[in-house]
Amino acid sequence: MSVEDLTTAVSSVVINSLAAFINFIPSLLGGLIVLSIGLAAGAIAYRVIVGILKTLKIERYLEKYGIVKVEGREIEWTDVLAEITRWTIIIIFLIPTFQAWRLDSVNTVLARVLLYIPNVVVAVILAVIGIVLSKLAYRVTYSASHSLGRDTAHVVALVARWSLTVFVAFLVLHQLGVAQELLRILFAGLVAMLAIAGGLAFGLGGQTVARSLLETVVEKFKKQG
Repeated sequence: MSVEDLTTAVSSVVINSLAAFINFIPSLLGGLIVLSIGLAAGAIAYRVIVGILKTLKIERYLEKYGIVKVEGREIEWTDVLAEITRWTIIIIFLIPTFQAWRLDSVNTVLARVLLYIPNVVVAVILAVIGIVLSKLAYRVTYSASHSLGRDTAHVVALVARWSLTVFVAFLVLHQLGVAQELLRILFAGLVAMLAIAGGLAFGLGGQTVARSLLETVVEKFKKQG
């Protein structure tokens, strides 16, 4: 290949690349405009959600049930819900942005993320409800079994609380689609374990009671006979 042919080939590649870039500029600018609108809309939605939830005093109601702190860490549920709303809007605007930039593979991933967000919202709501119910279960169980003694009532209440917490955790993970088949097996095993443990505890610890009940029934039949 001569120097002239090499120069012509290089010039052709440069010109074609420059033409492709120039043709891509409108799509690039359009995508940037759409993305800017999405970021602005997400920021506005964040402030609106925070304002509405603070007006409704959601945090005060959650604090009443002790949900503000989870495992010793403070959680701003208002910020959590607002951030989910914000990023949902941003992802919605990112899809046409990447379409304009011809990034179809990234768009496919974003579409899946967008379809997954409702599961996250439902999981957060389930988690909040579960924490409320577990704390209520502790209080109700402790009050109901207080006559058994403080320590015994505390143990019974803890069992009720953590049983409900584990059940809600299974629901949350199932809603998020995390190893659903494994969760079914674990949940079935947990129920079977509790049933066997309860049966053994009742069978071993309730022998005396069962014997006395049977003796009473037999004595009644003898008297009637």
